[in-house]
Amino acid sequence: KEYSVYPLMGNVDAWQLVMLDDDSTENCERLFNYIVYMKKHWGSCFFTDMCDELNLCISTSLDILEAKQRIRENFRAEIEFLHSLPTIIETKNFIFVHGGLPTADIDSLIGTDAFPYLKNDAFMDKNLYFSKYVIVGHWPVTLYNDKIASSNPIINHKQKIISIDGGCGLKRDGQLNAFIIPDINSTDFIFESYDEFPVYAALTPQEASTNSINIRYTDNKIKILEKGDEFSYAEHSTTGYCLPILNSYIYSFDENATCDDYTDYRLPVNVGDKISIVKKTSKGYLAKKNGISGWYYGELKPFNIASSPLIF
Repeated sequence: KEYSVYPLMGNVDAWQLVMLDDDSTENCERLFNYIVYMKKHWGSCFFTDMCDELNLCISTSLDILEAKQRIRENFRAEIEFLHSLPTIIETKNFIFVHGGLPTADIDSLIGTDAFPYLKNDAFMDKNLYFSKYVIVGHWPVTLYNDKIASSNPIINHKQKIISIDGGCGLKRDGQLNAFIIPDINSTDFIFESYDEFPVYAALTPQEASTNSINIRYTDNKIKILEKGDEFSYAEHSTTGYCLPILNSYIYSFDENATCDDYTDYRLPVNVGDKISIVKKTSKGYLAKKNGISGWYYGELKPFNIASSPLIF
C-alpha cells in the first residue's frame, strides 16, 4: 500500500539553506564555528556529512566557500528539495506547521517572513486559541513541565494546539512520536512512539515521587554543593531545589555550573510493567515508562513484547 507524504520546512532546514546560499565572509565564519560546535557535541552535522561524501576536509573558515560551492554542485537535488518544502499545510480541521502561528488567518501570513513560524519557542504558552487544531513540533514537549519529564504529545483541546516533539535526536531520553488522526473529522487521537532503549519487565514495585523537579535546558543553572565520583549533590539555582545529579549530565563544576535536562522523579511501577532503560547507575536506573522519564530502584528482567499505541 502506498501513502502520500507531505514534509514541512523546519527552522533548521531554513537555517541550513541560508548558510548554503550566503557566501559572505561573515557567514562562512559562522558556518565554520557551527561545524566545530556540532562535531564536538554531536559528532557530525548536515554540512560535515555532505563534505564527507565529497571527501572534503574543513580545517579553517577559509575552506568553507569552496566546500559550499562543491556541495551546491553535487547535492543540487537535495537542496532543491529543501527549498520546495512548504511552511504551512492547512486542511479542513487541522493546520500543520513546524513551530507555531501568531494567528489562524493563514492568508494574512502570505508574503511574510516564514522563520517566526518555523522557530516559535514554547508556542503552547503564548495564550493563543484557534478554531482548527494546530499541530506543531520544534519545542520538545518535556520543556512544558517543570516537575515531570514526559516525551508524549500534548493536546490542549481548549487552545486547539497539539505539540508532538518528543526530543528525538536532541534529548538523551527522547523519542520519535507519530501522531495518528484516525479520521479527518475525528478527535480520537492516538500516537505511536519509538526509541532505541532496551526494554525490561519490573520485578519490584515502587511508588511515585510526591515531589520532583524536571530541570530543562531553558533553566539549567545549578550550584554544586558536594561533588562525588558518580553523582554530585546540587541546588537548582532558580528554585533552590536540591538533588543528586549524575556527573555525566553536568556541563561544568565551577561557579557557572549547568546541567543537561535532568529529573529526580521516581516512576510509579507495578510488577510486570515495561521499563525502558536509559542509563544504569550504582543507585538505580534512569528509565522511561510510557514516555515518562524518571528513576527505578528495583530489579528487572528482559521484556521483548511489542508495544501498543497509547490512546488519549
